[in-house]
Amino acid sequence: MKKITTSLLALSVGLFSFGQDSENMVENPGFEQIEGKIKREGAISVAVGWMSPTKTGADLFSAKVKDGFGTPKNFVGFEEPHGGKNYIGIRTFSYNDKEPRQYASTKMKLPLRKDAMYCVKFYVSMAEGSKYAANNMGINFSKKQYNIDENKHILVPTHVKHRDNPVFNAPFGWDEVCATYVASGGEKYLTIGNFMSNAETQNQRLKKMKDFTGTSVIASYYYIDDVSVVMIDDESECDCKIKELEVKTTYTYEVAAVNPEGMKPDLVVRYTELYFGYAKSDFTKSDYEHLANIEKVMTENTDLKLTITGHMDSDEVADDNCIALDKARAQKVKEHLMAKGIDGTRITVSGKGADAPQSTSGDEIGQAKNRRVTFKVN
Repeated sequence: MKKITTSLLALSVGLFSFGQDSENMVENPGFEQIEGKIKREGAISVAVGWMSPTKTGADLFSAKVKDGFGTPKNFVGFEEPHGGKNYIGIRTFSYNDKEPRQYASTKMKLPLRKDAMYCVKFYVSMAEGSKYAANNMGINFSKKQYNIDENKHILVPTHVKHRDNPVFNAPFGWDEVCATYVASGGEKYLTIGNFMSNAETQNQRLKKMKDFTGTSVIASYYYIDDVSVVMIDDESECDCKIKELEVKTTYTYEVAAVNPEGMKPDLVVRYTELYFGYAKSDFTKSDYEHLANIEKVMTENTDLKLTITGHMDSDEVADDNCIALDKARAQKVKEHLMAKGIDGTRITVSGKGADAPQSTSGDEIGQAKNRRVTFKVN
């Protein structure tokens, strides 16, 4: 009997180990499984397996929702999901705590094994409506679920954060937060947020983006997607990307706006293009002259419908800091025109990446020509 009991114990330990090996310990890591409807802020509990450990819940965004809490466009900005169709959003810092922090928490599939090493990752993107940017974004593991019926900071150890702990201030694309974690043993819960005090949190106050038409958040506000915890044997198995933005060039290509006098509307549209700096989606001074022509055409021809297409150069396509930048550029143009009174239902946006280059030279000027937005009458 003793031998049988020992064998069963060994078998159970072996199965426990096998169950964690190479498997993501986070259930519903991309917030794709939903039960219920997203009707207001703080709806994280609609995402299967996720909850808020404090009074103010994290926000859930889904492609199934049209207004306010949709993807890629929502009340705090525009961002394509890192994967799938959904993501969540949390506030991590607010000056003098004018806005409460938000956290997201989940129970993992199995408790973490004592002294086992795990590769932990998640992705973060600052929302355009964020008034602040901050650092200290991270993950805490715990044996018990935090359950605080108040809007308090959760001040506990940050077990996983970016190796440089930067202030995340890029309003497009996704940054990877990645590190290894050696478990104490028995950790069942994972919580995402800022676990440091305001005094220990670096922050930057940001200027409102000229063409952002959503609701500004008096806090640092970030989208979160694709959370993973995978057991590994060696630190080298944890492929953490070092995401330091490499500016390939500071050159921005510019051309004079066409003179629309006597030109047919479709020709004005066809010969108008906007150009951007590397990894940028903001407008240059000359861009506003081009946009004025498009605005005039759309205002004077109320039946006209427009497709705006964003493009990237080949370096941007290979840069993880520039994910979906083509669509972000096109969306910025659409939002600018909507702010001028153009009906958004008349405008379609799309992204071509680097699939339709204007130049194939590969040199600095050629790449600058490819970072653009083009227009077409439908």
